[in-house]
Amino acid sequence: MHNRNEGSENERSSVLTVHEVAGYLHLSEAKVYRLARTGAMPAFRLGKSWRFRKDLLDSWMLRESGWESSAVAQPVKTAPNFA
Repeated sequence: MHNRNEGSENERSSVLTVHEVAGYLHLSEAKVYRLARTGAMPAFRLGKSWRFRKDLLDSWMLRESGWESSAVAQPVKTAPNFA
């Protein structure tokens, strides 16, 4: 029987700690705390601890870096050259 407290590895890893986010983004833990506390980074409190949804962090990084899908260059269609 499946225990409700046991999630798949993917479900457990979709919510990250400050330490995990710092490693994932190559930032100091102090910087992660500061970004979370000021609301600059998507985060939520779980008791006294900060937690981060990985999918929201990935979307946030795309927006902050300017690499959102709308910002990615689309191929330009050109007329065939029959010369």
